[in-house]
Amino acid sequence: MSIELLRSAFFWGLISAVSLPLGALLGLLTRPPRKVTSVLMAFGAGALLFALTIELFSESLHLSRESGNSIIYITIAGALAGGLLFDLLNQLLNNRGAFLRKFVTTRKHLVRMKRKMARALVNELSRVRLLQSLPPDDIATLIPNMKRETFDAGEVIFRQDDLGSTLYFIVSGEIEILRRDESGDEKTVAVLSDNDTFGEMALLGSSPRNATARAKTRTNVLKALHSDFETALAQSDALRESALVLFHQRAENLSQKAKDYSAEEWESRCLKRLQRLSIPVSEQEINEESQKAMLGKGAAMAIWLGILLDGIPESLIIGILSASVTGISLAFITGVFLANLPEAMSSAVGMKKSGMSFSTILLMWGSLCLITGAGAGIGVLLFPPSTGKSSYMLLSGIEGLAAGAMLTMIAETMLPEAFEQGGAIVGFSTLLGFLTALLVKVF
Repeated sequence: MSIELLRSAFFWGLISAVSLPLGALLGLLTRPPRKVTSVLMAFGAGALLFALTIELFSESLHLSRESGNSIIYITIAGALAGGLLFDLLNQLLNNRGAFLRKFVTTRKHLVRMKRKMARALVNELSRVRLLQSLPPDDIATLIPNMKRETFDAGEVIFRQDDLGSTLYFIVSGEIEILRRDESGDEKTVAVLSDNDTFGEMALLGSSPRNATARAKTRTNVLKALHSDFETALAQSDALRESALVLFHQRAENLSQKAKDYSAEEWESRCLKRLQRLSIPVSEQEINEESQKAMLGKGAAMAIWLGILLDGIPESLIIGILSASVTGISLAFITGVFLANLPEAMSSAVGMKKSGMSFSTILLMWGSLCLITGAGAGIGVLLFPPSTGKSSYMLLSGIEGLAAGAMLTMIAETMLPEAFEQGGAIVGFSTLLGFLTALLVKVF
């Protein structure tokens, strides 16, 4: 193994990844509109798709003419294993905070958390007799639109005799329910905690509260407004008729909770409807969730490992190509470089919004540039130049493994983020990236 070959692999690894700290710096200094980074990301994804197709998978087709179709099968098996392995590790790291490295993964995480919270909310609402009398399909439409609010310990949410217009669902914390007796003294009649609801009678109309609600600890809640309920009423004759009957017949015992078969049926129907509904997530919610997640232990390390996971396959491929008979592929280097640049731009802006410091962000991306160069060198050491049939099969499997991981990464993170923010031009930008890599290959 020549030192010159190691140097070459390290050099090309650095060239392909120097766009990481460069992109991060550009993102932090210019704060480009998300539409711009999305178009650039689609361009980079197109270039990388060309590189993977031509430099890796087409190579297996070429070798199969001499060595048989077994190389094709090995490449396919490697690609499947690479995609599954990437999925597994990516999900593992995302659960520990690595989702913060991209806008789209942060949004997916928040949607997943909101769906989980919505299921708990449906379970709680299914035991409210008042709501059991209303069509579950229509009540389900209220849940994705519920708003977040936080109350500090001791803060009064509403007072007895206030006009009510909001139903509350406790995400975390404790709420005291106090009732004033004839002498005017307030006594605690209940303490509610996670997943409890209160104020449900307010959905049917602005009526006086029969108790006071006060935060016992710092409490996060979701709230459904009467105005949202009125919108649902306007869209459903069945809901409007049921609500009208309840409005005239309601009594205090309507809000008592009981678990029975009808409640289970109501919950089941509501959940089925909820699965078909989109969960809205605002940019403000994403920013708040990002800042909250950054406070968690090990979040910064998880982000770094998540970015490293994206870069490991490409660095190994650079090493393998450096040691191959045909030598390094400029088309592949170009594809990786163009894909890294907008990804780092977008991620760096998100990290900054999450509360990470300027220097820490640049250090993370700079270290990954060096690691990519080292990874390319490791690729040369692990897979030195060879011409035997068995070595071709091994290399085809490894290349398939890396290509599968990279294709899965493009499909799960780069293209969804680009299309979500870039609009119609993103498809054309992807094509331009693909054709740019083709021109590099030709010339």
